[in-house]
Amino acid sequence: MRTGWVELAAIPAALLVVYLLRTNGWASKHVRAVWNWLKAWAKMAPFTTVLSLVVVVHVWMLVGLSPRLRNAVLLTHSTTLANLKKEPLTVLFGSAMWTDVNELVFIALTAFIYLAPLERWIGTWRTVLAFLAGHIGATLLIALWIEETVVLTPEQDRVYARTIDVGISYGAYACAALLAYRLRWPIRLSVWSLLLAYLLYQASLKDFDAAVDYTPLGHLVAFGIGIACYPLTRTQRARDRRSDPWIKIHRPTSVFPADEPTSDNETTSLAR
Repeated sequence: MRTGWVELAAIPAALLVVYLLRTNGWASKHVRAVWNWLKAWAKMAPFTTVLSLVVVVHVWMLVGLSPRLRNAVLLTHSTTLANLKKEPLTVLFGSAMWTDVNELVFIALTAFIYLAPLERWIGTWRTVLAFLAGHIGATLLIALWIEETVVLTPEQDRVYARTIDVGISYGAYACAALLAYRLRWPIRLSVWSLLLAYLLYQASLKDFDAAVDYTPLGHLVAFGIGIACYPLTRTQRARDRRSDPWIKIHRPTSVFPADEPTSDNETTSLAR
C-alpha cells in the first residue's frame, strides 16, 4: 500500500516554489498580494476560515491512503445509528470536519458564496449557531426517523452500517437558506425555490431501498432548519450591513492623507 507519496512529493515542490518566489520579483509581488487578500478574507470570516482549514487538513490526510483505508477512516466518523449510539458527541461534531477528496470544490464554493457572506452579515457566533443547528438538527432528525419508522431488512441494515455520511453539507444548506433573508422578497423566494427544486431533484435520483442512504432527505431538513433560523437575522448589525457588497475586502490605504495644495507661506509637518 502506497501511503505518504503525496507528502514526499510536496516537500521538494514547496522548496521549489519558495526558491522561485525569492528569485522572481514579479511572482513574489503577486503572491504577497494574494496572501494579503487571503489574510483580510480570513479576518472577515474567522469561523469559515477555521472550518475550511480543518476540513482541508483532514482531506490532505486521506489523499495518500488506499480507497479501502480511506473509506474505513470516513466510516468511523459517519453519522450512522451505531456510531451515534456509541459516541454521539464525537460523531455529531467530527462528521462535519471530515469529507472525501472529491468534495473540495463544494467546500470552496460553500465558503466563498454563502458561508463567509453570512458570517460577515450576521456575525461569527450567529453563523456558528446556524451551521450547528443545520448540521446537528438534520443529523438527529434523520437518525430518529430511521430509528422509529424505517424497517430495514438484514441486508439493508448491513448496507446502512457501511454508509458514509460525513461533510459540511447539512450546515451549509442551512446557512444558504438563512442567507437568502438578506435578499428582497421576490428574489429571496426565487432563490429558495431554486434551491428546493435542486434538493428535491437530488433526492429523486436516490434509490433509498438499495443504497439505504438518506443524506438527500437530510439536506431538505437542513434547508427547512435554515429558514426557521430567521430570528438570527433580526439584529442591528444585520440591518446595517444588509446593503453591503456580498464579498467585500477592504484595501489597505496609506497612513498619510492625500497631498493638498498649500500656499507658499504655509508649512506642513508630520510631528504630532
